Amino acid sequence: MLPHLPYADAVHAALVDAGIAPDTLTASASDSGVSRELIAVFSWGDITLRWSSDTGWRHEAPHCGGRLPLNQFAAPAAVVTAVVLLADGHPPVACRERWAEARSLAVAIGDWEQSPSCPPLQTRPRRDRGSTIARVSGSVFWSPRRGEPDLCG
Repeated sequence: MLPHLPYADAVHAALVDAGIAPDTLTASASDSGVSRELIAVFSWGDITLRWSSDTGWRHEAPHCGGRLPLNQFAAPAAVVTAVVLLADGHPPVACRERWAEARSLAVAIGDWEQSPSCPPLQTRPRRDRGSTIARVSGSVFWSPRRGEPDLCG
């Protein structure tokens, strides 16, 4: 499991509770071989928020874009406030309030960054249906040769 999923879930839950659920939420990981990054993207029509373990919160909206003045591990309520302001055409306000689990998340991210990386994305034939299964970092993949799960991630 990717360590930022509980944070993305907490932010998503706060947005849903506020009545502004994103149209899409994508959580992923990037491994360039030089650096590793965890990413969560929340999108509504013309507004996109992107959280990165490297750069924190950024946004794109019709009237402005760039880094959000939020703590890297901002409290979900602060993210909700930023989205409401952006949706109303206002620039976001600075907030340094941290998520209650920020310290645990920072430790989990550090551990993840130091762990051996998984092989790059691969596809393998799925013999029982003739389709392919994408191998994604952090997922369980059943190897057709050994029948054992690969728990890399």
